[in-house]
Amino acid sequence: MTSCPAAELKFASFDESQAEFDRSVKPMLAKYCGQCHGADLAEKELNLQTLPPDMKGTTSAARWAVVLTQLSLGKMPPKDEPQPGGEAKAAAIEWIKAEMKRSGKHVAVREEYHNGNVVDHALLFGGKPTGSLETPTRVRRLSPEIYEAFTRDVGRGADVGQSFSPAGGATFKDMGAPKLDEPTTSQLIGNALLIVDRLTWHKMEGGVAKSERGAPNQLVRLYDEMDPASETDVETAIKYLFDYIIRRQPTDEELANFKALMNQNIKDAGRATGVRFTLAAVLLLPEAVLRSERGAGPPDDRGLVRLAPREIAFAVTYALTDRRPESWLLADADAGKLDSRDGVEAAVRKLLDDPKFEKPRILRFFREYFGYEQATEIFKNPDEPVEHYPRELVADTDRLIEGIVEQDKEVFRELLTTNKAFVNFRWDRNKQQGFKARNEAVHLAYGLPPDWKWTADQPIELPKNQRAGILTQPAWLVAVSKSDDNDVIHRGKWVRERLLGNVVPDIPITVDAQLPIAPEKTLRERMAVTQEQYCWQCHRLMNRVGYPLEMYDHFGRFRVTERVLDPEATAKNVDPKGKPLGPVVRKVPADISGGVEFVGDTRVDGDVSGAVELMHKLAASERVEQVFIRHAFRYWLGRNETPGDAASLQAAHRAYRDSGGSMKALIAALVTSESFLYRVKTAN
Repeated sequence: MTSCPAAELKFASFDESQAEFDRSVKPMLAKYCGQCHGADLAEKELNLQTLPPDMKGTTSAARWAVVLTQLSLGKMPPKDEPQPGGEAKAAAIEWIKAEMKRSGKHVAVREEYHNGNVVDHALLFGGKPTGSLETPTRVRRLSPEIYEAFTRDVGRGADVGQSFSPAGGATFKDMGAPKLDEPTTSQLIGNALLIVDRLTWHKMEGGVAKSERGAPNQLVRLYDEMDPASETDVETAIKYLFDYIIRRQPTDEELANFKALMNQNIKDAGRATGVRFTLAAVLLLPEAVLRSERGAGPPDDRGLVRLAPREIAFAVTYALTDRRPESWLLADADAGKLDSRDGVEAAVRKLLDDPKFEKPRILRFFREYFGYEQATEIFKNPDEPVEHYPRELVADTDRLIEGIVEQDKEVFRELLTTNKAFVNFRWDRNKQQGFKARNEAVHLAYGLPPDWKWTADQPIELPKNQRAGILTQPAWLVAVSKSDDNDVIHRGKWVRERLLGNVVPDIPITVDAQLPIAPEKTLRERMAVTQEQYCWQCHRLMNRVGYPLEMYDHFGRFRVTERVLDPEATAKNVDPKGKPLGPVVRKVPADISGGVEFVGDTRVDGDVSGAVELMHKLAASERVEQVFIRHAFRYWLGRNETPGDAASLQAAHRAYRDSGGSMKALIAALVTSESFLYRVKTAN
């Protein structure tokens, strides 16, 4: 059979698979991989010349899964070795997937780098998509915000504890698999019982339960001792609680199971305890504490299954807010209106355009993407003669982003280049004590003159040669700084990974990554140690894109000079008795020259004379915009992208560009994409 990477390969027999392997895969492996993985040298104990292509009934499938991962993520062959063409690599990837499917194997591509960017950018945006969707069905945990909103809604003031914590080590917090260990389960059970207690407030009068504080009679009736609830009463209560908690009616099987559980619990533990624990069980159902993305119905001819309508309703809602779906959206799901992409898009647009529908997850995306809220976590030396109020700086950046998103035109470019800013915007001089002191401290961070008067007419324009976008906002600059100095390395790492889409390897555990303590030297002079051969392979990716941000100090203030210790003047700074009077500093011009390289895009690569020029250069790059799309994909889909998501990513980028840079259009494209709505059906 002939190879056609643009179409999904299928093999009816091993003979067909062998023929395709011999034709398109074996020659590529011999030419580009045999030097390290051949008969003479089987690096990692992997000999691709002897690895059986038949994956059925052998152990070779696991080894081929490693090959699939390395090829898909662009990690092999190594970057400094000759590379196969895109078609040859795509043919090998498709053959491995097809042979796995023929053999009844399913091995997803392993994401070895948790922060993404491992998939070669060209595989996603370099041409017509050739891969197929790879994401298996899954169950996700609720985010802490969603769980808090859920328990607040249903618990009627119950003081429950947080069962879930944000995922660690990922770009975004809501990118974690369920973690239902013993402490989490114990917390969930305790919370469920507290909520049931609130839902069934009552007092007993002569063996009859009397509702209090608005507790629904359908539930309170179950506690009656004198006139025990009938089978109909029990059914009514279970149906009520299902509708209240799960937002649907129980199936016949669920109803029968809960009735049996109720009877058994009452028999074993008494009516009050039995009813309490049975009702709590509804709050422990997977639909109450997890997000299901398992799909419904048989898989299509590609092995893909579409999310069930109610799964879509919840997924779409949680893409924008922390609250459960609106009643009309669940009704649309039950009526079949979400069975098509157009139907889902109509629902998404309705939510996006509704000014009364709160959408906190949009601002949260930008907070997590830029990371500027970390400014509140950066300790600043109290000996510094600077009043510092990071919460005000974060609030200012929040409002700036909200304003740009509200305009919804060229959102990303504006976020990288605007010279506008909100300054101490959240403070009201008539209501807040200490306004004057805080206002003076905050506006100095923006470089405004000491006599600047606060105004509600905001945003204001800052000098265009001093500020350009979120990365020049004091909040971001503080967030990526140290207690007493700038942090060129991490600022450069942020630009490299979040804007340029490259991977900066983690620091080896054998390296003591500390700059020398030399207060008489500038930061750039102290960073000379990073140019040693062992360090430079990573620092060459970070230093030059971080240097331009030396335009600002670690409080986010614009500067043209850097302060360093003057040893000679310090030695002379003594009183008449020779007692040292303290260090003396001198000002030296801040070196803000830098540049971009190792991107492979002539429109981006090159020298820059400062942060403003750097930001405008990056904002004009299509690649940088596409990298932003990749990050939006990770946030709204809760996972890193794979080669099989190329079609969804390209469609999202087209939607963003065709709409003139609309964030609404981008979100709508992502949450109506095949990657969002479909999963690879896996065996239970």
